[in-house]
Amino acid sequence: MKKNSLFIKLTTYLLGMLFLILILVGSVFYWKSSELFKENISGQTTARIDTSARYIEQYVSQLKYTVNAIANEAEVVQFAQEQENNSQISIRNWLDSFMKSNEHFVSMTIVTKDGRIISSDQNLQSANSNELMMQEWYQQAIDLSHNPVLLPSRLQNDKYVLSISQEILSKANESLGVVRFDVDSNALENYIKELSLGNDGYAFVINTEGKIVYHPDNEVFQSVDKQMSAEDIAKSPMDSMIGKNFFVHKISIDNCNWVLVGVSTFSQWEQLSKQLFMIVFSIAILSFIGCSIGMVIILKHHLSPIKHLEETMQEVEKGQTDLRAIPNGASEFQQLAHHFNHMLNHLEQLMIEARKQEQLARVYELKALSSQINPHFLYNTLDTIIWMAEFQDTTRVVSITKALATYFRLALNGGEDLITLTKEVDHVRQYLFIQQQRYEEKLSYEIQVDENIPEILLPKLVLQPLVENAIYHGIKEINRPGRIQLTVQYQSPYIKITIEDNGVGLKKQGTSNKALGGVGIQNVQERLALYFGEQFKMEFDSVENSYTKVCLTIPISN
Repeated sequence: MKKNSLFIKLTTYLLGMLFLILILVGSVFYWKSSELFKENISGQTTARIDTSARYIEQYVSQLKYTVNAIANEAEVVQFAQEQENNSQISIRNWLDSFMKSNEHFVSMTIVTKDGRIISSDQNLQSANSNELMMQEWYQQAIDLSHNPVLLPSRLQNDKYVLSISQEILSKANESLGVVRFDVDSNALENYIKELSLGNDGYAFVINTEGKIVYHPDNEVFQSVDKQMSAEDIAKSPMDSMIGKNFFVHKISIDNCNWVLVGVSTFSQWEQLSKQLFMIVFSIAILSFIGCSIGMVIILKHHLSPIKHLEETMQEVEKGQTDLRAIPNGASEFQQLAHHFNHMLNHLEQLMIEARKQEQLARVYELKALSSQINPHFLYNTLDTIIWMAEFQDTTRVVSITKALATYFRLALNGGEDLITLTKEVDHVRQYLFIQQQRYEEKLSYEIQVDENIPEILLPKLVLQPLVENAIYHGIKEINRPGRIQLTVQYQSPYIKITIEDNGVGLKKQGTSNKALGGVGIQNVQERLALYFGEQFKMEFDSVENSYTKVCLTIPISN
């Protein structure tokens, strides 16, 4: 199959377009789907963190309620108001009973305003009350009065705990001391660890002052660098990206100064993206292969009429002109086949007509050849020779005899139908010489031929009938001396041959082939037109009692 064939070009173009379309559609689909996956994961992360924040909010509310209840417990208030430790045993029993009520309760400490301490933590029982009263949890509880104070996570007895403190007030709203309630940070972790934030995702709690309240990595509390890193993450804009794979969502927890920060990874998204890419790529490859096969089949089916037409043309070119194309396929292809068949029919008709014209031309040539050997001309010439011989004018007899011999030799031309222009002019020269010897002073002639005239071939015996016509139908009828002038001129790309006589001439309505000499002139015109084609011209000009002129325009290219 040729590389430049219509099938190859169409297949290449269409497959190229199909490939680009699949690449474009696949890329857009992959990009859009990836974005949707990412938005979905981000949305899920946001929803989960928001839900966890609500749970933590409820838990903090419970802690606040619990510490508030402790601060207002009658036994606690009574202990804080006493100047002596009369109720110490009773309050300790109450503390022990309360701490056992929940596994996440770590310790409870009461520091009265007068410096008395009672705690479920034995390490704090012997602590200096002045030092405790100077600590942050005590001071903040005093400052906020009725409101519980939430404190960041801290290490206590090898366990990270969350502390909440509240001022103990008398019925007269006098400050009696502060109660601190410590819970295991794992209690808060239970609300956070259920979050599905990816393989490397996590969540932590930070307060509005920038201090970390809870973090799943306990090393954060011991490493300054990790603390700064967590604080930087917490300072990130809402719903922002850290790098390419981490998504940060923050939500404030009501009723406290905490912020829940969720950091989710797109590891799941990356895995889904890879799977999606393989699916899109596989679909694109299968679609390309399937469409390519279907396209090739369709193109072959629809281009088969063109292939059939091409094969028919090749067979016609080899000579099988009787073949015809079968009109099928699309309407345009059917019209093309119809036009081709019409052209073949027309060419066949033209070939038939050309053969007829060729046969007719042969007939004309034979008629022309036979007509040129005019028995009257031969008889009159021989009669002239006899007459000259009787007067012993041997010189003229020899000249006429030589001219007659040359005349017939050129007329026969060795049996060839074509003759050179030089020989054709020489043939006319011999004819005029013989006629001048007959008519003597009645006839004169002049032949002018350009020196640079190209040598061309033309049908023989085409100029002599024109000269003969000028003598017998023009000069013979006048009472004055007649003259014939033959001129051959080169006017590129044509040769112009003019035959002019000063005979009787004709009226304008009489300048036709028949009026100028009948069948002989028509014979000459048809033979020359057949040989030289449409560019050949034969023109007549005549003025009554003045002249007749015949002009032949012969194209050199033909």
